[in-house]
Amino acid sequence: MADFNSNFNDIQKQIAVADLTDEQIQELVAALQTRRSARPELTKEERVFLQCCRERRSYAHNQELDTVVCPHCGSVKAIKYGKSNGRQRYQCKDCKKTFGDTNGTVAFRSKLSIGKWIELIKLTLQGESCRTIAKELGINKQTVLHNRHRICSVLLQFVSNQDDFKSLAESDEYYYPLSFKDVKDPMFFLGTLGRMPYTHISYRKKIKYVEKQGFDTDFLHNYIKNEVQNQAELLNYVELKDLKSQEKFSTALNSMETEKIIQVLNTLHEQQKKKRGISNQQVCCLSCVDTNNNHFLQSICVGRIQPTHIEKALVPHFTKDTVLVTDSHRAYKTVANKYKIHLNQIPSGKHTSGGYHLGHINGYHHNISDFMYLYHGVSSKFLDYYLALFYWVEKNKGKTYLEQAYDIITLLSNQTEKIPLAKFKYKPISFDMKRLAI
Repeated sequence: MADFNSNFNDIQKQIAVADLTDEQIQELVAALQTRRSARPELTKEERVFLQCCRERRSYAHNQELDTVVCPHCGSVKAIKYGKSNGRQRYQCKDCKKTFGDTNGTVAFRSKLSIGKWIELIKLTLQGESCRTIAKELGINKQTVLHNRHRICSVLLQFVSNQDDFKSLAESDEYYYPLSFKDVKDPMFFLGTLGRMPYTHISYRKKIKYVEKQGFDTDFLHNYIKNEVQNQAELLNYVELKDLKSQEKFSTALNSMETEKIIQVLNTLHEQQKKKRGISNQQVCCLSCVDTNNNHFLQSICVGRIQPTHIEKALVPHFTKDTVLVTDSHRAYKTVANKYKIHLNQIPSGKHTSGGYHLGHINGYHHNISDFMYLYHGVSSKFLDYYLALFYWVEKNKGKTYLEQAYDIITLLSNQTEKIPLAKFKYKPISFDMKRLAI
């Protein structure tokens, strides 16, 4: 800054003592105007971005950037203090600290430009994959994933499950497969979960995998016993050595007589029925909606939900006037009797009861399924992040993606500290595992 002032004073003195003609003065003024016009101007989106982040305002209250707030003490007495890498810096007259125009924003100490931040949030809200966003913005795929988790964690912290239900509300459970796809420790699967990881490897590699961790082959034989029995049942009808090739199985099925085809399909149906139902391999997500755009969505536990889970998660959002509509699950009746909640349960096998129905919550679950399908299986420890993202998208359907991006940027700027990558890598599971994994 001192060098800049000395150079400016020297130039000013030379101009003051120089005997310049009118033409030379006009040329000098034109040169200064050309230099000023060549400076990179902020786009409208960038100005709104800095405005809503620096002053903690919504994009709707956009003003000219004539007021700069110090991110250290909150003072508005800030003056320009030179530039660094083309970005304006400021100095606070009260605390004497310096700061840049990105201090207090998500772009602070980030290699992504302001424009890329806005575009990343917009594409994230639109459900684009990490690979697509990385290709679109020209950045690393891991950077996109890290910042997506950062966005989701802020949404989970600031806006998720803030609604209360003051009238008629519909509640039900949504189940999502339990996934440990980011866990690489074999002992976690064999010792803690008591099963093999769901990977497509040969039988010989499975034996090596088990023996390397000190387990005998009986563990593996018991685990795949049901799979062998199921294949044996189908091999009674299909003359094949194995059923690993879908193409071979389809070819054999097409060459059969109609009666055999029916027998094969019935066998497949019976085998599928054994896998149906609620188990500890599914995560229960408790949800509740009403007709006033109030939502509740949270991952609760593995397997069936219990009354204690409903008490802790959902009951605080009810009032004395709430009328709760659910299915015939006994846990809701237990909670309703304890807290004197007006409850109407739909009998099993029916869609309505006395004018009450579960149409809104069923439609809500359909939207969740469509949303989660975009991510091709979410690791269970990040499930609450993606549910928070879905919650935000559902709550802000009336806004454009750009408007939603500005709102999220404001939330991100309210963070006191940047979230380190290790927090996401070693994030614990947020729901009740019921001693499935300790």
